[in-house]
Amino acid sequence: MAELSLRRLCIFALGLFSLVAAQPKVVTFALSRTERHVLEKRKYAGALLGNDILDGKGLYWVNASVGTPPQPVQLQLDTGSRDVWMFGPQSCDLNTSPCLGNAYDPTLSSTSKILDKGGFTIQYVTPGSGVKGDYVGDNSGFGSVTVQGLTMGVARQAQNVITGIMGIGFAAGESIVSQGQKPYKNIIDMLVEQELIDTWAYSLWLNDANFGGIMFGGYDTGKFTGDLIALPIQPDVQAGGITSMTVAWTSLSLTDPKQGTQSLTGESFIAPAILDSGTALTYVPKDLYQQLAAFAQVVEVPDSDLGAVDCEQMRSYKGTLDYGFWGPNGPKLSNGNDTCVLGVVPITDDSPILFGDTFLRSAYVVYDLDQQQIAIAPTRFNSEDTNIVEIGGKTGSSSPNWKTTGSNAAKVTQTATRLQAPGGGLSPATAPTGWVFSQTATPFHLPVKGGSVTGDQASSSPSKGAASSSVGTAVPGAFASITVASLCMIMGSMLIVLQ
Repeated sequence: MAELSLRRLCIFALGLFSLVAAQPKVVTFALSRTERHVLEKRKYAGALLGNDILDGKGLYWVNASVGTPPQPVQLQLDTGSRDVWMFGPQSCDLNTSPCLGNAYDPTLSSTSKILDKGGFTIQYVTPGSGVKGDYVGDNSGFGSVTVQGLTMGVARQAQNVITGIMGIGFAAGESIVSQGQKPYKNIIDMLVEQELIDTWAYSLWLNDANFGGIMFGGYDTGKFTGDLIALPIQPDVQAGGITSMTVAWTSLSLTDPKQGTQSLTGESFIAPAILDSGTALTYVPKDLYQQLAAFAQVVEVPDSDLGAVDCEQMRSYKGTLDYGFWGPNGPKLSNGNDTCVLGVVPITDDSPILFGDTFLRSAYVVYDLDQQQIAIAPTRFNSEDTNIVEIGGKTGSSSPNWKTTGSNAAKVTQTATRLQAPGGGLSPATAPTGWVFSQTATPFHLPVKGGSVTGDQASSSPSKGAASSSVGTAVPGAFASITVASLCMIMGSMLIVLQ
């Protein structure tokens, strides 16, 4: 098992640059890690101390500019919603949140246009949180890329929300849809319409060091190992269609180096799980959390669902926590890391299962809204290699050969869920451990313009710090497993100094 040393961090920031060329046609936002020291009322978040203590909110930021002349804003990247919204002047209540990310004033922009005054409203599931404002159209810049006339929400009133949002989910995630109206064109639609990309797809590489990124219209084979395995996105039983990034989760097990593997779920277990970059932690059913807590000897934190664990004990532990999709087992790759507070928390019976940043950070994930599939591969941590592949669109000249998890793949239905307030959940004091990805499935290859990527192309040699893998012979049926040796989280307002 390869050891990977991961740096501790405060809040993540999605620094921005653009990598746009004639071929391939993609838009890339680079990810950089920064610290945000925010002092505010303890009721809402804890004060930051040094590099290890957080203010209680885990965020990935996109640095953007809006209007003419450009006004800088920072927006939380969120795959669980679709609106792009930001604070307007004097809109954020400093008594309820730190109001991060700057504000945009449409009156100072020569290219702004009020589209619907007072029409923008979001009510989050977090008690007392919500936003009211206007729909505004204006030019929005992301690095060297400028989207003309992007429809955005501009807050006039915002309570218990810490930052604006860059939503990149399905149309059903727009707030206007919940009000019975038709969706408007969001940022991905505009990127396609203005021919900056050719397809409604993007790849996410959160990474564990000082850089990473999100790429619209393509993916980077230099940032993952092995093959991308496709999981069909599951429908919403109430809406009668796909509304969220939901996949079928079929197993959870613990692998101890001395005692072997112990399944925490039965053979018939299947549940919908939402992959949500806007959520910091991983939320699982209470019975599964209780088994994990007992195994890790978790100490309950008063008035919280979080559990503290012995850092020294977990530093030396070499076991894994295995998340499975579509099958029972497979070859593995793994990395170890420190742990202070378990990054998995229990949900109530009526709450959705959410796989947040503690899950997503160590996987390379491609979200294809066209094909309604999510493809996952093991990440290459800190990789500086780049091999960008453009994903062919519906009307592209290529003839993509999509390979899925098979006709016998498990299926679930998901019910509609309400949005969490920005920054929902907590942030890791230490980046989470390397996850394990394993498969006994026929390799899945994303469609590309003018050809396809082979397994060899997608499996270039890992860079320094990357996980290594051994992949067994592909067999019918499909299985993908992501395993973590330990999870690294601390509580929002409880200060835990890590050495």
